[in-house]
Amino acid sequence: MKIVVVGYGPGGANAAFMARIFDPNVEVTIITQEEVEAHRKPGASMALEFPESSDLLIGDWSYAKLKERGVNILPGVKVLSGDVSTKVLEIEDSRGKKSKIEYDKLILATGGIPSVPDLPGTDLEGVFTISDMIDAKKIGEKLSGLNKIIIVGAGFSGLETAERLMTLGKEVHIIIRSRLMRRLLEEPMSLELQSRIPKDIILHIGRSPTAVLGDERVTGIALDGDEIEADAVLFMTGVRPNKKLAKSLGLEIGSRGGVKVNSVMQTSNKDIYAVGDCVELIDSMTGKPSLLPIGSAAARAGMQAGVIAVGRNRQYENIGLRLQYDRIFNTDIICVGQSSTTAADADIETEIHYSEDPAEYLKVALLTTKDGTLIGGQVLASRMGGRVAYQIMERVQSGANLKDRPLLQPRHKRLREHLEEMLGPIQ
Repeated sequence: MKIVVVGYGPGGANAAFMARIFDPNVEVTIITQEEVEAHRKPGASMALEFPESSDLLIGDWSYAKLKERGVNILPGVKVLSGDVSTKVLEIEDSRGKKSKIEYDKLILATGGIPSVPDLPGTDLEGVFTISDMIDAKKIGEKLSGLNKIIIVGAGFSGLETAERLMTLGKEVHIIIRSRLMRRLLEEPMSLELQSRIPKDIILHIGRSPTAVLGDERVTGIALDGDEIEADAVLFMTGVRPNKKLAKSLGLEIGSRGGVKVNSVMQTSNKDIYAVGDCVELIDSMTGKPSLLPIGSAAARAGMQAGVIAVGRNRQYENIGLRLQYDRIFNTDIICVGQSSTTAADADIETEIHYSEDPAEYLKVALLTTKDGTLIGGQVLASRMGGRVAYQIMERVQSGANLKDRPLLQPRHKRLREHLEEMLGPIQ
């Protein structure tokens, strides 16, 4: 059997890896336009400062490791077209040489395309997007002459990039249409995160750009009647599904604009699977399609597709569960499952429960249904936020009721209670 994977992100690499694990005899080939080995997307902004950094590479998905596991990889190669009736793809390498490759099963992991607002001036020199390390490397090589930089967008990537640019001594502005990480954090959590952002970074909250200014290259940005000077503008406003190849193959596209897949990542063609930012995942709670362009979901989806593609009847749960983590501004920022915004989109009535521990500089938001079932949570912590997030994730995955299984108290509080039980009240 021949399996061809198009794309080398977390979804594609994991699909290839799992296919070989479950069937060591299958022939697996990854086709990717990228010429940089697999790397972490959160943290890609490091390449702004260190364009030749290898610290972001994922060792288990390196060319050498994949080859060791029997996976053939074709870097710098793009798919021009495909014929589902003959199961043949036409490909072209970086030198312009064209050839064809056959498949029995095809896995699409074509990722997302940066979503840039339709504004005048976005095609000027000095306007950038950063979706991976390659983008960051290109910008990093030009940074020496850039001083004032505007970032449009305040999600994980935007904040991470702002922090990196600040450490490089740049004047950084962030334009925030409503509030920080609006779809992922509850409002009090957004405000808490805002309080942790250094004053050196200039925030423009509740404002939207109307144009990028300049003739041939960027000179600034128009912002609700005002103008802010800038040497560069970075749009960090999310991605949309890259469905071009899927559409050319005649695959069904869903209502949210991504490739439509079932619970095992199979598309409308029984021999083609799709994973990652290009697909619509079905929310396990609501049964509704959603776009979830994050690496952890892509990796889980890739695992599922790889197993099913080689004929194994194994299904994994919670593929569509959101789990995002990054450490920015000396703060662990972790989002698990639903927020009140995403829950409202799915017509789920929720209650929000907040707690904090000043000793750990920790703030937590827990989201439950009306009956108390935990469906999401957010953590901001100066350290070890993952311990709390793990409790949240485990309870969300198991459908636990928060009344029956509340989160554990912080260790120092539990230790104090234990000592008071033995020794009496501690003043």
